Formats: sequence, C-alpha cells, structure tokens
Amino acid sequence: MTHSASTGPALPVSGLITHKTYTVRRSTLLAGLAWLALTTAGSGAAGWYVLSKDDLAARLIARETSRQYAYEDRIASLRADVDRLASRALLDQDGVEARVDELAMRQAELESRQSLVTALADTLQAGGLATVPKPPLRPRAIKPEEAIRASGVTSFAPIMPTKPTPSPDSPVLRGANANSNTPWQSGEVEIKPPAKRVDSALTRLDKAIDKSSSAQLALLKEMDETLAESQKRLRGALSETGLDPDRLAAQSGIAKGVGGPFVPFKIDASAGPFEATLSALQPRIAAVLKLRGVAEQLPLAKPMSGDVDFSSNYGYRVDPFTRGPAMHTGVDFRAETGSPIRATAPGKVITAEYSGGYGNMVEIEHANGITTRYAHMSAILASNGQTVTTGTVIGRVGSTGRSTGPHLHYETRINDEPIDPTRFLRAGGKLAAVN
Repeated sequence: MTHSASTGPALPVSGLITHKTYTVRRSTLLAGLAWLALTTAGSGAAGWYVLSKDDLAARLIARETSRQYAYEDRIASLRADVDRLASRALLDQDGVEARVDELAMRQAELESRQSLVTALADTLQAGGLATVPKPPLRPRAIKPEEAIRASGVTSFAPIMPTKPTPSPDSPVLRGANANSNTPWQSGEVEIKPPAKRVDSALTRLDKAIDKSSSAQLALLKEMDETLAESQKRLRGALSETGLDPDRLAAQSGIAKGVGGPFVPFKIDASAGPFEATLSALQPRIAAVLKLRGVAEQLPLAKPMSGDVDFSSNYGYRVDPFTRGPAMHTGVDFRAETGSPIRATAPGKVITAEYSGGYGNMVEIEHANGITTRYAHMSAILASNGQTVTTGTVIGRVGSTGRSTGPHLHYETRINDEPIDPTRFLRAGGKLAAVN
C-alpha cells in the first residue's frame, strides 16, 4: 500500500511547485500500534497498582491497629488477674496469720497442761507409785515465723508476668496451637497460691497438737485407772491388819522436808475433758498418797531377809518349858545364830537392853501407837533414841533369855497391847505384789 504526502505546492523546475511522497510499511505500523497498546496497558496497570496499594496499606494499618488493641486488652486482663491474685494473697496471708496465732495459743495451753501432767507424774513417782506411766515427751513450741518457713514459702506476693502474652492472632500462638487440641483461653493464668503450701504445713501442726492433747488426756485417764487399782489394793492390803485405813490416814502426819505458802490451785471442771479428768483425779491422788503414807509407817516388812521359817505362831500354845498352856504374844522365826535382824518400819528405838525372858531385846516405837519387839538376840546393834528406817539392821539372831535355841521372837503391839504380827506380814506381802 502506497501513500503520498504533500508538503506544499511543488514548483517545477521551470518555476512550478512539486509535492514529495513518503511510503510507510505495514510492519512498522503494526509495531507502532503494539507499542501504543503496551504503553496504554502499562499506564492502566500503573494506575491500578497505585490505587490498589493504597487500599492494601489501609488494610495493613487496620490489622496492626486491631492487633495493638488485642495486646492492650490482654495486658489489661493480666493486670486485673494480678490484682485479683494479690488481693487473694493478702486475704490468705491474714488467714494464715490468724491460724498461726491460734496454734500458738493452743501450744501455750498444751505446754501448761504438760507441766501439770509432769508434776502429777513426779508426785506419784515420789509417792512410791512406780506403776504410774511416764508422761510423753513435751512437744516443741510453735513459733509463728516457723509455721510459714516450714512450708518453704517466703512471700505471699503473686508472680508477676515479665512480658505480655501474645494475642491469639499472633504468628507465635498460631504456630504453637497449630498442632494442639487445647484451646487457648484469654485472660487465664494458672498460678497456685503459695498460701496453700502454708495451709498444708499448718494443718500438720494442728494435727500434731491435737495428737499431743489427746495423749495428755489419755495419760490422765490411765493415771486415774492406775490410781483406782492401787487404791483398791492398798485398802485390801491394809484391811489385813484389822485396822481402819481411813482412820489411820486421817491420823497420819504431814510429810517432812516440804513446805511453802499455801496457794490454792483451782481447776474448772467444766472447761473441758482435760480439766474434768484432772479435777476428778485430785481427790484420788490425795487418798492414794495417804494410804501409801500409812503403809510406809506400819510394820509391814519382814524382820529377816529371805524365806523365814515360823517355829511358833501367835496365840495359844504349849509352853516349851512347863509343857502347860500359855499365851504366845508374838511369832518365832527359826534362824542361824548371827543372822541379821531388821526393823520392819521406820521409828525410834525406845529399848535396847537385856530384858528378862526376852533376853537381849530391842523395842521400836512407830506411828499410830504401834511398837515392835525383837528378842533373844545374840548381839544388839541399835541404841536408845536411835532413829531407824525400814530394813535397818538392829541386831543378830541368838538364844538369850528364855529360849530353847537360836531364833527371833517378834512382837507387834498397839498401845502396848500385843496383836498378831502375821496380819501385818500378810498386808506387807500384798503390798509387795502391788509394787
């Protein structure tokens, strides 16, 4: 295809104007059209890109803003949790301190009761009641600061988070939860209150105090049962003497070597089981100690060690010299010459000399108008006015005076009237079984 173009009137050589013609190929035209199309497309793409880029930036900004708000909400939720836990910790601390104060008061009461139980045990032990059980070991005192330290907790302050927890939309949580079936819960932090450990320690201390208190009460009851049995046996043993134990107890003197101002000790029996048991125990203790004191003053021991051989009893018998009826005012123990003779009760020697048919004789004055005589001695080992105790050697077996061979003539008298010594010896045998 050929086109012609004119740039103006062409002049002929002879002075006339002529026109110049240009020819454009089809390929060049197509190339131009293609370039124009690409340029138009590029301009359109550039415009679309600019417009779409502004919309993407807006969406990115909106997303980051939403994430920031999520962080802020999460931080606010954590702060609320921290405040709640802090308030709970303060309340727990107040509760723990109140429990510690209560346990300290109970511990002080337990210590006071323990001193009473120990004093009772010592008193009964000193009174000769060896069967009374020993008190348990005194429990260690509870100090308030030790109760908390025992649990390993040094502070009640809640654990503060060091950084905010990412929101559910964050890449970290999305990656972490991708393989997890456990849903993530916003605003919940599992923190175990430290006061629970303290509470466990205080509960153990509480149980220990209850156990010690129960042991004290059980010990008092065991003392009461033991004293009741001892009282019964003492009465039964003393009844063998034919004397009234209550009358003797009322006449018994006050123990020597003790004293001090009288300060009454009051016990409120209605305060609790411990006080009620202790109140009921007091009169029984007094009764048993009096009976024990009476028994210690009576001539209940044997005048000779080991097994004794009675050669003549108290009462009617045939006189060994006249072969006629006679009254034997004591009992005879056959023994070898020189065997030791012992006092059967504490007292004071009122006679230590040769006395007619008694031969060498020692007479001892005891409490409640009771005296004992030891006759036919080969040697006198006591002197007038001497104070003796049960078991003191006062002479040796012999055959002085009106005697047919070596033996001990032993008498028991009340207000200078002879009574059967075997009654006291039987009582002594029963008391030996009690101990």
